[in-house]
Amino acid sequence: MRRRSLGLVCLLSIFLASGLAGTPAAGPTTTGLAYTKGFSIERLPGYDRIEVKTPWPGAARNFVYILYKRGSKKPSGLKADGFFEVPLRRVVSFSTTYLPQIAALGRADSIVGVDNAAYVSSPEIRARIEAGKTVETTRNWAPNIELMISLAPDAVFSYGMGNEWDKHPKMAEAGLPVVISGEWNETNPLARAEWIKFIAAFYGEEARAATYFDEMAASYERIRALAAASVERPRVLVNGPFQGSWPVSGGRSYMAAFLADAGSSYLWADDPGTGGLTLSVEAVFSRALKADYWLNPALAVNSKADLIAMDSRFASLPAVSAGRVWNNNLRLGPGGGNDYFESAVLHPDKVLADLVKIFHPGLLADAPFTYYKNVGN
Repeated sequence: MRRRSLGLVCLLSIFLASGLAGTPAAGPTTTGLAYTKGFSIERLPGYDRIEVKTPWPGAARNFVYILYKRGSKKPSGLKADGFFEVPLRRVVSFSTTYLPQIAALGRADSIVGVDNAAYVSSPEIRARIEAGKTVETTRNWAPNIELMISLAPDAVFSYGMGNEWDKHPKMAEAGLPVVISGEWNETNPLARAEWIKFIAAFYGEEARAATYFDEMAASYERIRALAAASVERPRVLVNGPFQGSWPVSGGRSYMAAFLADAGSSYLWADDPGTGGLTLSVEAVFSRALKADYWLNPALAVNSKADLIAMDSRFASLPAVSAGRVWNNNLRLGPGGGNDYFESAVLHPDKVLADLVKIFHPGLLADAPFTYYKNVGN
């Protein structure tokens, strides 16, 4: 993916710091984004226009949101999927990945509802849940519309998949102010993390988001350069069998990008897909015999015994014999939620550091693991 200079983002953060959404400008100004092409932010006189360009794979249309400064007049004569006074004061989140972004912007106190409270790992948000300040808004796997309306949210951050599992149409039909985020479609770790700028626009915290992102991206690039200098490229297997098949990441996917940046050779790097592949256990097993490392076999795997209990054939895999199996379940919340699926989106540099330590033990030796632990012993 083509990458622009991070210096441009620094300059933009200075520009954005001059005011909240709605600051008059001489004409339309499109804010620069260093990695993502999934959304754009256009600053116009009296309001900001945000366009989500990739809400889900194969989406037939984009989503447009108009943001205007709280207390000012709502813009008229515009077509959009939602109009929002900013900064937001009360929000509901339908994905745990949005929670650390909102917290990083210093606005955790705005979160009045979450999809499933048990999956929340953030101590800050869990404290709000325990105090009754943040409530669970899902009932029997569906949005509790009545409860959500009673919370009077300024925005409901959600996502779409373009199928019958989508929750946002029902919420929008009830008049709830839904915002669709497309971060999960990104195939580059830094592009996915850059969606903090999307969330920040709704809070008037663009400068804070830019500062955070610049520092994190610089850290990621330093680690990537360190791994790139390594001569060895260990071969890597990912995931594990599920309901009779074995899903793996495509060769142009988010996970494949992580593995390449960590200085490894992914077994499906030759695949052109940006999403996932669902293969037979036998097809994956034949390639697994070539793997030096195995990542993320299953959430519940914590030992070699757990691996062999899944399938006795796994004992013959070189990665298992060598004890080179690692899982991203080091940080589990009190309700069983895996923090990797909550905060790792915002901290790809920490994920990359873990992977580099795994594949190249001589590098970053003093850095602690954040998300991964060895489960091959």
